[in-house]
Amino acid sequence: MNSTFFDLSGKIDPQTIAVFSALRNVADSLGIPFFVVGATARDFILKDCYGIELPRMTRDIDLAVEVASWEQFNKLIEALKDTGKFSPDKRECHRLHFDSLPIDMLPFGPIADADRKITWPPEHEVFMSVIGFKEAYESSITVRLSANPLLDIKLPTLPGLALMKIVSWKEKYPERRKDAEDLLLIMDNYESVGTFDRLYDTEQELLQEEKFDVGLASIRLLGRDMARMADPETLNRVKAILDDETREKSRYSLVTDMVRGSGSIEDRFEQIRLHVEKLRKGFLE
Repeated sequence: MNSTFFDLSGKIDPQTIAVFSALRNVADSLGIPFFVVGATARDFILKDCYGIELPRMTRDIDLAVEVASWEQFNKLIEALKDTGKFSPDKRECHRLHFDSLPIDMLPFGPIADADRKITWPPEHEVFMSVIGFKEAYESSITVRLSANPLLDIKLPTLPGLALMKIVSWKEKYPERRKDAEDLLLIMDNYESVGTFDRLYDTEQELLQEEKFDVGLASIRLLGRDMARMADPETLNRVKAILDDETREKSRYSLVTDMVRGSGSIEDRFEQIRLHVEKLRKGFLE
């Protein structure tokens, strides 16, 4: 596990503390590890940990739970409902509600098949890739939401979140444009999460190669950080995506989705295309 720790006690609203406290108590009682992923993790890391203002916030919670089987997953769901604080969603079997707050429960770990996919019962027709989840969990950081009562949760690092976002975007294209937007948000802000000091302290050669453009150097460093944590299967999967999205005569689907969420296509297309190329370069290094 990553040793990074953030103390946000006194800064988090009561409902968020209540829902994570209830989730923590039940998951711990069953010995089920979990960490927060998706846009919720993005908001916690960028806004709450680093004070970066975001263009949009989410109220949904995505919780990744490490389980060995659907039996263990269902046991967790039933235990949460038995508290009387969580109600099932009428349409989505993996979604619960805490008051009006939707919570998507996403299983990963041994429950996945050999291709690191899970298929939702009972029909097993809807699938989701969990490539990158294991590495993101193993390198996760600890965030303290409350000191009294004590409440700590795990979040992926930004490189871990970026790995999951790019896989999710590709898997569900063209339905997951927000994953592309979130990946761009991570790229645009990576220099503000301690990377600036790293570039001048230990990565000066990289900074010099980018002619002291901290933004571009930070994106390359993000790519390197993503690759360092990825296992071979994840490495190959993400490399294939980045290769396809930056090759000559590419459709630039990733760049296009990023641009659509950031403003005028004419104003930012070339800039964002360059940023994705720098991400790929760092990832291959």
